[in-house]
Amino acid sequence: MVYRRPGRLEASLKHSHHKLFPTHSLSWFLAGLALLYIEAAALLDPLGVPLLPHQMVQDVLRSPFGFSLLLLGIPCCIYVLGWRASDLFAWLRAPRTLTVDDSGLSADGTRIRWRDVREIVEQHAHDRVLLRHAGGTLRLRLDLWSDAEALHAVVLEQVVSRLLERVNLQVSAGQPVRFGPLTLGDAGLTHRGRLWRWDDIESIRLQDEVDQGFASRELIIVAQGRTRKFDEAKVINAPVLLAYLSDRLAG
Repeated sequence: MVYRRPGRLEASLKHSHHKLFPTHSLSWFLAGLALLYIEAAALLDPLGVPLLPHQMVQDVLRSPFGFSLLLLGIPCCIYVLGWRASDLFAWLRAPRTLTVDDSGLSADGTRIRWRDVREIVEQHAHDRVLLRHAGGTLRLRLDLWSDAEALHAVVLEQVVSRLLERVNLQVSAGQPVRFGPLTLGDAGLTHRGRLWRWDDIESIRLQDEVDQGFASRELIIVAQGRTRKFDEAKVINAPVLLAYLSDRLAG
């Protein structure tokens, strides 16, 4: 994926997005409850509390995975209910409607202005966008909202365009700008104390990766004949850095 500057939005932008029920999280939630019930039955059976028939509990404990159930059952429940099914709990707390316009984002009387956003972090693996602003942090779970692609595009355009202006001013003033492990300056880009001058940087792009079923997105920079990969989620304001470098290298 190579950055392309989005087209200018219409002067009067206003869109509403309704929350969607996370059916993918419901299956994880039910699986977590079932596992928790079996774990509780195994632990309470010796105390004479029959959540399941005694013989069934004994058969489960004598099976090849009986020891693993006792040892890892509770951590697995925490993992499934606390992480895999987390979208369901977020859905319960989320407002019914999310509205975006050319000045900010609002829901249930809470409003975040684009100009107040200081950092944007894309968590591609979890389909989330983190917006750090003057009042705290908004974790925007895209898959909970209708027309998620359009919502994502608007947030990116509005936030990146404003942050890019600030970065241009800082670099022009000779101030270094940090992007996680990378530091941007007028002379080039610095990583771990090594400066890549503009002439050293050949290309920059985003690339989707899948490793053992886990999807992620990496920022790939080719400099001095070598390819460096950075996890996009660890590069603060990665879309802003990509936009700046794309403009700089194109110019």
